[in-house]
Amino acid sequence: MYKSMRSKSPEKSCLQKLAVRPTYRTETDYNPEATPQYFQVSVNVLEAKKLAWHNPQSANSYVIIVLNKKKHRTSIRKNMTEPSYRESFVFEMYTSIEEIRQMCLWLAVMEPRCCAPPRLLGEANVDLGSIWLQTHHQVFHKWAQLCSPRDPAAGPVGFLKVDISIIYRGELQLLPVIASNVEDREESLLLPIGSEQQRANFLITIYSAFGLPNGTHCHGDKRYGKPPSTFVKVAFCGLVAKTAIQQRSTQPMYCEQISMVELFPNMNQLIRFEVCAADGCFNKVLASTYLKLGQISHDGENGFLPTFGPSLLHMYGSACSNTVGVTSEDGPFHRGALLVSLKTVVPYYKQHLRATSVEPVGHIRPDNHWISGDYCVFCPLLEISMVDNDLVPKTCGVAISMGEVYCEQRADEGHRKLYYTGYLDVTKSSTVYGHVEFPNAFPVLQLATRLPDFRFRMFRNNMINCIVQHIESTTRDIEERLESCDYTSPMDLLDQLSKVIDDTATGIVKFLEFIEYPSFSKNFSESALRHCGTELDMKQNDLQKEEMIKIHKNLMKRKESASEITLHSMEKLPKDSFIGTKKLVKILLTETKSLGQSMKNLMSKTTEGWPDLVIWLLNGGNRVGFAKIPPADIIYSPISEQSGKNCGKIQTIYLKPLKCPRHINTLPSSCYCIAAKLELITWMGTFRDKSAFDNFMPQGYKVRVKDHDMCVRASTMMVECRAFVYRAKISEANESTPIHPFLRINFMNSVKETQVREKTTTPVWNQVLRIHRIQFANSHRLNISPPTVLVEVNNCDIEDKNELIGRFELTPVVDDRADYEYAPKLRWYNMTIGAEVTGQVLMSVQVLQVPEKLLKSTTYSPIEETFFASGIRDFDNVDAIEPLPNTLIPKYSTYKVDIYWWGLRDVTVTRKPCVVLEIEDLTLKSDIILDKRNSCNFPNGRCSHTFEAPLDDTHYPPLSIRLYDSSTFGRTLFFGTYVVRNPLKYYVNWLPQDEREASLRRASIMSSSFTEVRQSLYIRKSGPTIKESIETFSNIAIPVKAHVKPRKWGRLFSRREPDEEEYTLLPMFTSKEKNTVKEVPSTEHKDWWMRYLYSQQIYDSELELQSGFSKFKDWCSTLKLYNGNKTGIPEKDEQLHCGYLKAGIAIYKWPPPSSTVAVSPYGVELNKGYFNDHPNNEPATFLVRVYLVKAFNLISKDFTGKTNPYIVLTYGNKHVGDRNDHIPRTLNPIFGKMIEFSCTLPEDYLLTVALYDYDENQSDEMIGSTQIDLEDRVFSKHRARVGLSLEYNVMGPNKWRDCIKPSAILEDLCQRNYIPSPVYPDATTVLVNGVEYKESEKEKVYASPVERKENICLTLLHNWHTLPICGYQLVPEHVETRTLYNTSKPGLEMGKLQMWIDIFPLDSNVCVPSPIDITPRKIEDFELRAVILNVNDLKFYDNEKKRSTDIYVRAWIGSVEQVQHTDVHSYYQSGVCNFNWRMIFNFQYQHAEGKLVIKEKGPFNEVEERIPPVLIVHVLDGEITTSDDFLGNELGSLHLNLNCMPRGVNLAQLCTLDTMDKGKKISLFSVRTLRAWWPLKLIDRNTGNDKPAGSIELELTLLPKETAILMPLGIGRSCSFVPTV
Repeated sequence: MYKSMRSKSPEKSCLQKLAVRPTYRTETDYNPEATPQYFQVSVNVLEAKKLAWHNPQSANSYVIIVLNKKKHRTSIRKNMTEPSYRESFVFEMYTSIEEIRQMCLWLAVMEPRCCAPPRLLGEANVDLGSIWLQTHHQVFHKWAQLCSPRDPAAGPVGFLKVDISIIYRGELQLLPVIASNVEDREESLLLPIGSEQQRANFLITIYSAFGLPNGTHCHGDKRYGKPPSTFVKVAFCGLVAKTAIQQRSTQPMYCEQISMVELFPNMNQLIRFEVCAADGCFNKVLASTYLKLGQISHDGENGFLPTFGPSLLHMYGSACSNTVGVTSEDGPFHRGALLVSLKTVVPYYKQHLRATSVEPVGHIRPDNHWISGDYCVFCPLLEISMVDNDLVPKTCGVAISMGEVYCEQRADEGHRKLYYTGYLDVTKSSTVYGHVEFPNAFPVLQLATRLPDFRFRMFRNNMINCIVQHIESTTRDIEERLESCDYTSPMDLLDQLSKVIDDTATGIVKFLEFIEYPSFSKNFSESALRHCGTELDMKQNDLQKEEMIKIHKNLMKRKESASEITLHSMEKLPKDSFIGTKKLVKILLTETKSLGQSMKNLMSKTTEGWPDLVIWLLNGGNRVGFAKIPPADIIYSPISEQSGKNCGKIQTIYLKPLKCPRHINTLPSSCYCIAAKLELITWMGTFRDKSAFDNFMPQGYKVRVKDHDMCVRASTMMVECRAFVYRAKISEANESTPIHPFLRINFMNSVKETQVREKTTTPVWNQVLRIHRIQFANSHRLNISPPTVLVEVNNCDIEDKNELIGRFELTPVVDDRADYEYAPKLRWYNMTIGAEVTGQVLMSVQVLQVPEKLLKSTTYSPIEETFFASGIRDFDNVDAIEPLPNTLIPKYSTYKVDIYWWGLRDVTVTRKPCVVLEIEDLTLKSDIILDKRNSCNFPNGRCSHTFEAPLDDTHYPPLSIRLYDSSTFGRTLFFGTYVVRNPLKYYVNWLPQDEREASLRRASIMSSSFTEVRQSLYIRKSGPTIKESIETFSNIAIPVKAHVKPRKWGRLFSRREPDEEEYTLLPMFTSKEKNTVKEVPSTEHKDWWMRYLYSQQIYDSELELQSGFSKFKDWCSTLKLYNGNKTGIPEKDEQLHCGYLKAGIAIYKWPPPSSTVAVSPYGVELNKGYFNDHPNNEPATFLVRVYLVKAFNLISKDFTGKTNPYIVLTYGNKHVGDRNDHIPRTLNPIFGKMIEFSCTLPEDYLLTVALYDYDENQSDEMIGSTQIDLEDRVFSKHRARVGLSLEYNVMGPNKWRDCIKPSAILEDLCQRNYIPSPVYPDATTVLVNGVEYKESEKEKVYASPVERKENICLTLLHNWHTLPICGYQLVPEHVETRTLYNTSKPGLEMGKLQMWIDIFPLDSNVCVPSPIDITPRKIEDFELRAVILNVNDLKFYDNEKKRSTDIYVRAWIGSVEQVQHTDVHSYYQSGVCNFNWRMIFNFQYQHAEGKLVIKEKGPFNEVEERIPPVLIVHVLDGEITTSDDFLGNELGSLHLNLNCMPRGVNLAQLCTLDTMDKGKKISLFSVRTLRAWWPLKLIDRNTGNDKPAGSIELELTLLPKETAILMPLGIGRSCSFVPTV
């Protein structure tokens, strides 16, 4: 079957013939890259730093720039050690792109001297070829590293900042965004990041060339002309060297080594090779290629220097021999191969910098370096369509070639060319495209070739690529499901992500097995590895192995962790929250994409040593189109993971035209035309594996062979394609030239077009395009690999010439259900031209098989029955226009969008910024910020507009916000964007005004703090009930104050703050956080630390993350702007980040009925705008007090394991902190300090609280930091400026600390929510919204009637969230716990910081109260006197019959070394044992932490430990003796935490475990003395639960050490007198 494909020798493998006449283009063909043009090279010299001055006292310098024998210099800068030049120079030149990419720009900093030539301080060479490869052919604000040519080993001698750009003359230079810090010299070097240049010797060995073209005197075809005399020219970083000339050979042997001494690493990454003909006066370039240093080296942990070969570099070019492309990707014509090697020696000092030399080397035999084998390629053609009628008007052919394919003599024309289809008739599908019909079967192209066995390189990359493809396909699927909400539970997506991680780990294990044991592979031998492996192969092999092992270890660690679906940051999110779980999916999705990217970076970027498979489109005998397929993508291996990603698979490729008739005078890169579309299967393997080709045929496809010709047959079926085209949005249209768009779909061999819409960029077609085709296919193939659909949007001008606007490819939905109710939903698709997105199309495509019953009942014409003869006829009426079914058409409604452009933050790249919002056909533009230095907020920020859009769950249009810089002459520069895929997140509902007022009249502030007497009267309960109420509604515990005698007020607040407007924007959903609520003792706290320990509201995370506070983004959204499309990979996205936009956005349906006044839930009339009552964004001044309580669990870098932390505050460009005020040697510092400063918003909007580690000998290192948005705290509706206290007190440690009284706050809330202002009939009554709230007559005594009234108002504020429609949580008095992070270790927690912030306005006439003193009390010595009085009703679980025994009691607090025992008493049958035994314990107590301080002296230092003050009491059996006194004889135990202990009971009969758990908790440090009964408990060894063991009566007395010294008592029964305190 395959006998004719085998080549017996390399010479006989060249017997296949492609064409009968020359198919290359002649030398007169136009090549834009070789054509001279006018260019401008612009060099902007900015500044120099860190220059190595010879005479630093004068510090005079200037800069010289030399390019192509043209020279410019700056003026002299005098007495400037870091000179600033700020001068620009332009080099005008008339040259070609090829030549300009080979030029080198020389920069030098000179130091003038008196009466002597100037001295060279440093020089740098910049390769313009590297500049040309950059975006827009320019580099902006980059540092060129200067070196000294006399002493390169000295390293860099300075840095020169420059801008370099290459533009066509007459074009405008585009200024890019500098997203990162431009002063970061390392990040902006004109060389790889983190590198230091050293002198290196690049040893480039040119051994030989193979298959060079003749073509020196004829048409450039390999078959004609004499063999040329050639030499090889090597160019690198401006250095050029040549080999000797080899006479008259297409396979010359050079065997010369070129040495080039340059700095490494260098900005120039390309080493260029050109094979030139030495015939005649001019050296004609026959072929060219290059080596990219970044692809043959690695700068990581397992890095290696540039190394290559000896191996083959294949050369490609255009048709004519004197106009080859600059790089190997430019042309499809194979021009031969070079056998070269590269070795890099670093450092190197034997030769001067930029020295070159050429030396002869010994000849090598290729057979000693690789093993050659015979390979075959099979390529069934399933479809030839979209054939350009201008390129191929009548007949066409398709051929395949791989490298050098010679032809026989023309006398052998009758022999069948297996790699060529021959002439095929082209049937016109439309005025633009044609297609080829295969009447009986699909042809199979065959190709035989002999190649070196380099498959091991492909297998390695294919195994990695298989893993990466699986990761990318899974992440894309999950992203689509997330966007369309196509899942029942987020856990389904988490399971899918977990599975792909497990599959990745399995794939890595297989890869490592292949690396370790390559001989086990069925088609791989040790001899091939030994002969073919180069040093680069070994280095890449080791690199991939080490990195894969690391990735596998990280995956295994994550799998063995407690959470199998989360990474290091996920355990902080609540598992029971739907939103929290969805966020888990997004986080894990991002990290999975990063994993795929890291593995993708491990794939070798170098060529495998094989030429590409080229697929040609021929017009008659001339090649007019081509496509290149890398052999690694189609190579076969018995191990499926090693096969190419497209091996044996149906794929669609689009051929590029060789010479486009529509773009004759433009660059090839600007032509996006398609010569033809092919659907094919490609398979490549060894001859011994050729039988495996049949296994890759789709089900129902059979391979047939006759006389060495192969074809593929399949059964026929009727296929219907339905394209539901609704509308499109075309961007970047030229307003001066109206466009007339229409849409064209290309499916199989058919083309359908919509109607033309006149003069619009938002065409609405609303058309169903149907295509019926009888095709060689079956339902299995249709489901597994459905035919792709290419969609094109074109502009039809007046002359009926179509201009492409954009195109995209989509995979149709295969569904045989013909009813329209099953039609796929419409989706938005981005159409592009090249990499530019030119618009969007809303459509969907369905493919279905027409049933046989329908086929039999349909009458066909003779042409339709013989469909292969001259094309297929559509069954539908061509003139009939079928609209979309109503179920698919988006339902458009009228909406209104209100925007409040607030301001820009951290945007440093613009001078005159403005912002534009685009949604559907609406564009809203903000005013320009003319002076960002005074204010970065927008003037006149409010704007509104109506628009029509389908804002439903399926067809919602994206909302995009773009940042521009408006410069002079009407030009604007794009800098950043923010895209919201679902604008429904900004949708709000409005209410009729009368309905809202009626609802509020029926509503009241519901709380158990009030008792309802009648519908409009509520009575405030007593103090304990208030505590219970606020615990229920606000999770805050309020201390119960004792009765306070009436006293005079010294001085009240002078005046209240003027009303401040606060409004909500949108409801925000945040993850719920647990709040730490301390129990309340019954006595009043004497200082702030007592309140902190026992009753303060402490949040265990950031305040903005608490449930109900909307992240303080209710007033305004903070949008992150990116200079490009987000990738989902944090590292790349951070590089694209260019600032923040603060803006309020509200979208709602409009207009309301004519008789309805629409208002927001908070009462704003929407006809005036949603943000009409929003606060103004003018600059304002505030006083900020930052209370720093303590930090804990800090991460230390010191070998001692301790830190010396101190606080530094940063706001704007100001810093506040004192490094001398550090706390020595601790990981849990207690600060207890307040830092006060005034700030101006928006300039100082971001507050950074950082902890630094003090070091006497080295620079202080930052431990971690946290950032707080002060604007969010000021303008949020939740009143986050000052938290609401639990009670309103005028004096004392708990006095009111806000500058506004509760009554004024309540009045302000009523006004901004459009509720009538509260009325106060008397001091005990408040009337809010028609509901009366009254104080009970039996309430406690207040200092004044005003204090009583303020407490009623304060209770209403604490329960404001219970008010329907417009109620929300207000921030209470609190302490928040913020996590510290370090930018050098992203995502790693560096500790916690407890703090809070108070903010007071300074622009209004308000009295700012004095700050709170939170200075912690010093460590205090205490004495605890514990009297063991009685033990009652002991349980004997081990021996129930044992009713009498000897017992004793032991107790200790803190360290067990302080344990004390009572004497032994006999336990009588009465059940009561009397001890009356006193124990005395001395300890040190830290009030700020509520812990005991235990100090122990070690051999070198003193060790300090802090533990809770727990008194432990054990009742023991005196008759049982054990080796360990703490084991085996325990009858019951009692643990009392003196900070929060049960109150106990007075009677032993009432003493139970349940009573203690539910009873009141007290602090012994507050009550000081206590006598009561407490239950004893014992742990059940079987179940682990507590069981009752009796009760014990204790008397506890806590005395300060000074008081205890004055009232001494003995231990035991030495003194019966017990003083009371």
